[in-house]
Amino acid sequence: MVGEGAEKERSARYRRKASACPPCSTSCDLLLSKKVGEWTRILVDVEDYRGRRERQLRDLANRAAERVMETGKMLQLEPMPALERRWIHLALRDHDKVATQSIGEEPNRRVVVLPREL
Repeated sequence: MVGEGAEKERSARYRRKASACPPCSTSCDLLLSKKVGEWTRILVDVEDYRGRRERQLRDLANRAAERVMETGKMLQLEPMPALERRWIHLALRDHDKVATQSIGEEPNRRVVVLPREL
């Protein structure tokens, strides 16, 4: 059994090291694929970090869309990994009044939310 203090500490430690998760997933993918003899994909998601992050980015996308509709001007989001950019694009893909596109080069690639041409 994990105490509440330890749970909070582990959660904070994971957030600080969240960028280490993709290499962990890749390592697990490679090990399992070698064992079973075909490509296998594993998703490592500690304490629903991925789900929480996706919800945060969906909220960010909706707030960005509201701001673009209010101002009529494009809005650049902070640079983010490809998967996170994808979640932004998916969150706004059916939006009537805004569109999204990715600009820049890795690791500074970012999403731009802009008014949709009518």
